[in-house]
Amino acid sequence: MRVGHDNTSSLCPNCLGACYTNGLSIGNKIKCGYALALSAGILGSMIGLIFGDYYQGQALQQQQNAFKEINLLHRFQAGILQTRAHQQQLIPLTATPDLYRDEYKHIILHIAEIERVLPEIQAYIKTADYAKEKHYENIPLLLKTYDGVSETYIQQLEELFKQIDLSPLTDKKIAIAQQRLLKFTNSELALKFDGISDELVTIINASYGDLKAATTTLKTAVQIRFQIMAASILLSVMIATLLALFTSRTITHPVEVLTNMAQRVTKESNFDLQAPVMTTDEIGILAIAFNQVLHRVKCLLQEQQATAFRQQQMQESQLLQSEKMSSLGRMVAGIAHEINNPVNFIYGNLDPAIQHVDDLLALLQTYRQEVPNPPLAVQAYATEIDAEFVEEDLPKLLQSMKFGAARVRQIVLSLKNFSRLDEAETHPVNLHECIESTLLILSSRIKKGITIERFYGDVPNIQGFSSSLYQVFMNIINNALDALEEQQNTQDSPRIMIATEVKDKNWVVVRIADNASGIPPDVQERIFETFFTTKARGVGTSMGLSISHQIVVEKHGGQLICKSELGSGTEFIISLPIQKQHLSENA
Repeated sequence: MRVGHDNTSSLCPNCLGACYTNGLSIGNKIKCGYALALSAGILGSMIGLIFGDYYQGQALQQQQNAFKEINLLHRFQAGILQTRAHQQQLIPLTATPDLYRDEYKHIILHIAEIERVLPEIQAYIKTADYAKEKHYENIPLLLKTYDGVSETYIQQLEELFKQIDLSPLTDKKIAIAQQRLLKFTNSELALKFDGISDELVTIINASYGDLKAATTTLKTAVQIRFQIMAASILLSVMIATLLALFTSRTITHPVEVLTNMAQRVTKESNFDLQAPVMTTDEIGILAIAFNQVLHRVKCLLQEQQATAFRQQQMQESQLLQSEKMSSLGRMVAGIAHEINNPVNFIYGNLDPAIQHVDDLLALLQTYRQEVPNPPLAVQAYATEIDAEFVEEDLPKLLQSMKFGAARVRQIVLSLKNFSRLDEAETHPVNLHECIESTLLILSSRIKKGITIERFYGDVPNIQGFSSSLYQVFMNIINNALDALEEQQNTQDSPRIMIATEVKDKNWVVVRIADNASGIPPDVQERIFETFFTTKARGVGTSMGLSISHQIVVEKHGGQLICKSELGSGTEFIISLPIQKQHLSENA
């Protein structure tokens, strides 16, 4: 590469002067200056990256230690709370040995967890990483303060279980067992055991503070690392700019090509273009980076377009679904009205008909008493029609008709309530009536063998939109029925549990649970996403739970939570505010 002597005199005076005194040629001097400049850039970048990686590694280690500490403390706290909770629940269960044994198994599991996690905590506080923690004295102080409490509590609890003998089950044994359990529950050792959990709350909060500090430090390290890399890149560009002053057409041509390509991309907004990589120097690296930027911008644009398309598709689907539900509501309301008129006519005339039949049967009975020996023709006809059977069966037949007509009226009323899809204002809603109407509509899907268990609490009416809540209950119960129909495990009888309760005086909680096969964790994370479904193609709208979440959270200011465990079933928890002011505050 030919370069004039005058262009090199200002590149690196000290270096070039030393090379000149050693009798080096101009080309060698340029090579020496280029090598020194490139070496300085690479060395500076490596030192900067090594420093940045070390700082980031230290911050990452602190964060991992904080996560580990929080995990151990949470496990320890959960084991203590669960052990105490299950031990206290044993008292009322002594009269039911099966439930007592199940609760005892839970206690054994949590005791085993405490025995596992306690040595892990003791080993962790002895590590060098823990000594660097800000609140390193908290855990050792806790273990010292409550030294032996956990072991003694577990030992005495196991001894107490050995002393309790409920076989054979008698009232006296039950009373003795309950007295012993209650005494142990209120013992000083048990209160100290509870004190560990209380102390753990403070320690865990401090650990979260350490985690927050470690996370902030990690973010700072990442920023510093980025700044070092940016400074290194800037330094490389500056060096490349200086070297460009002393290069020939071989260097300037790739620059012109890259510049023209950048202008073309800007003008045409065509990010499919790629700049040719003609050299392996800084210009070649810049071309590669430019191509990577183009590729990244192209990917971001594609993601943006895909996101916009999904949002548009979601809006169109929601609009279509809304129109479908509105049309369905009008149609159902019309059908319910048309059915309701003749059913009311039938139901209203059944009581007079029953009264008339009772009068005719009374007349027949009077005739029998007054005419003990009726004419032969009357006796023959009575035998032919089996008068005694008709007299016995006719009232039952009319009562059956009355029951059927009443059930049709209930179904029609449920359909009319479900079809009110255009409510503009909130109004008092009886959740129990909504649930029962939904179950009535779904009665054809509730197959023989599926049990509906109701645990209704004394809950007040809430301010809301009844038709929207009908839709929520319909979607969730429908999904539960689908899950029960698909489950492979037939050992337990399929059932759906529906419970209601008042929470914190201002909220009503509705729990709908099934004992199907459960939902995998990866599916639970996306269960409320629009268009996400695990059902076969063409089955459902893929919007049921998404719409339900929107109705509960956005329209009513409540909460909709899904809890599920594989093999144990799924539970949906619906929390709704009672008063209108709470609704407006959370909307």
